[in-house]
Amino acid sequence: MAFMKTSTSLSIVVLATALVTGHVSADTVQDQAAFDTKSYGWDSVAGLGNQQIADDFRLKHSGKISNLRWTGKYHDSSIPGETKFEVLIFADRNGTPGKLLHSENVSVTGWDTKVSDSGSHRMLSYNAELLSSPALKAGHVYWLTICESDPETQVRWSWSFHKSDISGGYSYRLGNSSRWALGKKDMAYALSVSRSQ
Repeated sequence: MAFMKTSTSLSIVVLATALVTGHVSADTVQDQAAFDTKSYGWDSVAGLGNQQIADDFRLKHSGKISNLRWTGKYHDSSIPGETKFEVLIFADRNGTPGKLLHSENVSVTGWDTKVSDSGSHRMLSYNAELLSSPALKAGHVYWLTICESDPETQVRWSWSFHKSDISGGYSYRLGNSSRWALGKKDMAYALSVSRSQ
């Protein structure tokens, strides 16, 4: 994990929040955004018959997730405009995702990284603010799922793997009711947390 400064726009949002609700700060507390160009990633699409991916994380500081960055691609290398994604946060249950703690829909436009994977698919980078994340505790294991959920896109979307294996791997399932199984790699994303001082 690496700590880094957040964007100017996020800093302005955090400052405005501090003026209204008390002093808060935003720190990138999980940064595994470097993506693997030598693998295809793994499909993560919302819906009962679609595969979902979850990656585990621990926070260094208690607080609410304020911002997410992640990387993925469409299997036809398309670069659509604003696209809908579903962000899910789960508690841990014996090393796999357990109780659903949070579900939020975001609309974002993928930024073309100008880099392709081994299958010549263009890699897209996404950035979204979460508006209603629950308060999460430092040191606890949680699971993050990011699913493409836009009915306007007909091509499957895949979440990219992280450049190297970190720890814990990922979980996957088909639809919302299937049991979670385990995979060995980690996913490409970074998250920022706003915390009270």
